[in-house]
Amino acid sequence: MDRIGFQQGKTPRLLYATRQVVTHSTVTRAMHRHEDCTELLYVYQGSGQYEVEGYRYPIRAGDLLLYNQGDLHEVTSSSRLEIGTICFGLADVALRGLPAGHLTAPAHGFVRPAEEQTARFHTLCHLVYEQAEQHSASSWELIGYLLPALVLMAVNLPPDQRAAEQPHNMVIANRIRAYIGTHFTEPLTLDSIGQALSISPYHLAHVFKAVTGLSPMHYMIRCRIGEAQNLLISTDYSATQIAAIVGYTSVNHFSAIFTKLVGLPPIRYRKQYLNSLQGQRTQ
Repeated sequence: MDRIGFQQGKTPRLLYATRQVVTHSTVTRAMHRHEDCTELLYVYQGSGQYEVEGYRYPIRAGDLLLYNQGDLHEVTSSSRLEIGTICFGLADVALRGLPAGHLTAPAHGFVRPAEEQTARFHTLCHLVYEQAEQHSASSWELIGYLLPALVLMAVNLPPDQRAAEQPHNMVIANRIRAYIGTHFTEPLTLDSIGQALSISPYHLAHVFKAVTGLSPMHYMIRCRIGEAQNLLISTDYSATQIAAIVGYTSVNHFSAIFTKLVGLPPIRYRKQYLNSLQGQRTQ
């Protein structure tokens, strides 16, 4: 892979920085996408799974996770010890040879292991996050120098074997995933998805579960809850309004599903997330 650099005169800008604190009570960030930003995540503790645009990777401490603007993605913990990440939301990402808002091409994978540079990334990521906490002109000026270096270091790390070609059934699963990701606010069923994709409902469910570990309907729920989380942390909509937007006719049913999946009721999730946010409220 050739060394990647910024397009001339363009460097990324930090929108926000969040740190997922390791606790005994896991709060899940469900399947979601951001249409107006790119994300770079550093895994500082724990292990789990990173799922993005149909690709699924085991992840561990020291990994850098690359997220392209507009892609569906999710990070989950694999143990009682919640995975810890520092997440940087980026604007104005413009790398040579890649579309605007992209940190990587799918052929090169979405995970970069820091390996012998782990200590360096650990220090730099925490420094950028701590500077974002300061909310001062001097701290944001320093971030303006540190952030481009961090991004270039991350995207130029070589991928490992996790970037290998996915199984053949992934092609079918990706088609199903893309359809659900576009239509999850609608009253989907296995029959309606199968009819739209010209795949039998049985085959559709079997392949999707084999590839993702989830049923199509469970994946739809994760998409809905992920979008609800986006709305909770970027708007002042009520839980009732958000329930209707993401496809639920009952706010009580929505709240029960949200709490079961995320670990907190919707409004408590909003409060906890915003209390930890450093930067703009735009996710």
